[in-house]
Amino acid sequence: MSVGFVVVADEVEMDTDGMKEVFVHGHPVLLCRVGGRLYACSAECTYEDGADLIGGKLDGFHLECPEHGCLFDVRSGRVLGPPAEEPLATYELKVDGGHIWVAARPRGF
Repeated sequence: MSVGFVVVADEVEMDTDGMKEVFVHGHPVLLCRVGGRLYACSAECTYEDGADLIGGKLDGFHLECPEHGCLFDVRSGRVLGPPAEEPLATYELKVDGGHIWVAARPRGF
């Protein structure tokens, strides 16, 4: 089954390493540029109340939740540090025509 993509940002908005929160059909998604490469993952922590990760710290591929201190890998969503036990959802993305496109559904859905 083919997954549709949604334009979420212009490529120039993510021309340096860092993060940007965007929305895909109303769901918050975090774009992360690390070492010149783009990744997309859920913008909500998987621990308890789903804290907003945009205020967190991105150190290389490691994303730290500002509220709980959970640590995630933005490439895979994998939990690297507690208290979270569930990984972040990740999204396929592509850059085309100067725009960043994110899959309408997370990987595995």
